[in-house]
Amino acid sequence: MKGKSSRGSLTVEVLLLVPVLMMMFLLIVHVGRLTDASFRVHRAADVSARIASQSNFNSMIVYGVSAAYKDLAGSASACEQVDVSITRGQIGRIQTVTTSIKCVVSFSGLGLLSLPPRTVSATSTEVVDYFSGRR
Repeated sequence: MKGKSSRGSLTVEVLLLVPVLMMMFLLIVHVGRLTDASFRVHRAADVSARIASQSNFNSMIVYGVSAAYKDLAGSASACEQVDVSITRGQIGRIQTVTTSIKCVVSFSGLGLLSLPPRTVSATSTEVVDYFSGRR
């Protein structure tokens, strides 16, 4: 009696492992994009609120929105759609500016996972700085 033949076993192993490894790789890319988008959106909200708080009262919303879009565009973010809203508020006698950003994360190239679009959002509030130089 001859011993068992292991011919073709490597091919079968590769055929079974490659799809699993490919899906794991795509999942890692997906999580990386979500994490990166979250960090970038939080940073853009912080920058936008800070710029708006240092601008004069009439133009703080315009400066804040443009700062948010510039920060997201300059960072090659994975956002397909961006929604920026800035509101002025008051806590007692203190004036505040709040920036809210929502970003729909792009999953282009990850079609094999068939994931629904995800929205990442961030909010940042700053106290209006009356003593800095006005624009």
